[in-house]
Amino acid sequence: MKVKYDLHVHSGLSPCAENDMTPCNIVGFSKLNGLDMVAVSDHNAIGNVQVCLEVGNAYGVTVVPAMELQTAEDIHVLCLFPTYESLKAFYDSVGFYDIKNRAEIFGEQNLYDTEDEIVGKEERLLLNASKLSCDGVKDLADSFGGIAIPAHVDREENGMVAVLGAVTEEFTAVELSTRATPEQVSEYSERFNVIIDSDAHTLDKISMGNVIDLEDLSAESLIKKLKNRPV
Repeated sequence: MKVKYDLHVHSGLSPCAENDMTPCNIVGFSKLNGLDMVAVSDHNAIGNVQVCLEVGNAYGVTVVPAMELQTAEDIHVLCLFPTYESLKAFYDSVGFYDIKNRAEIFGEQNLYDTEDEIVGKEERLLLNASKLSCDGVKDLADSFGGIAIPAHVDREENGMVAVLGAVTEEFTAVELSTRATPEQVSEYSERFNVIIDSDAHTLDKISMGNVIDLEDLSAESLIKKLKNRPV
């Protein structure tokens, strides 16, 4: 089946995202944009994922449990999982530095309930690199049934190509930004599964939806598809 998706959207938990990036707003805008599937993938944090899953069930949008991990080398990697429990197990295994956020400098890090009310703040600064190296992220994600995808590899900032010079061959999928050229899409598609996401930090940037062909509308089917390297 054809599935419209945006697998890289930040909630107000990410300090660089707007405060109106709440669970209901994100899922509601995704629904209005015709998306079937969305992933709330905050920087080094998962505190709003469970709420977004509940809102997605209510709105009829499949929410994929996710996080955007910043590796020790400052490379951004999109990590997708079949269930919240597997995402949580991955998150608990990564290792982060306990540096306190200064909201007046870096931005607020809000936790929401299903009514979009702020119910707490993440105290740890989420813009720091984790303790996990790029070499370890794929194996760790695999061990919990997920997939690690180098994020926005066509961009200079925090992209694997900009930092390492290339996407290493153990990965089976890459993410391109919405600014990627047709030539870049074609080039990467020869060796990897390619997804194109918004990396939205504001509601107006949530994608109208690229399309992927899946067996069914589930996170499990998505991960299975992206793990099978194109022939």
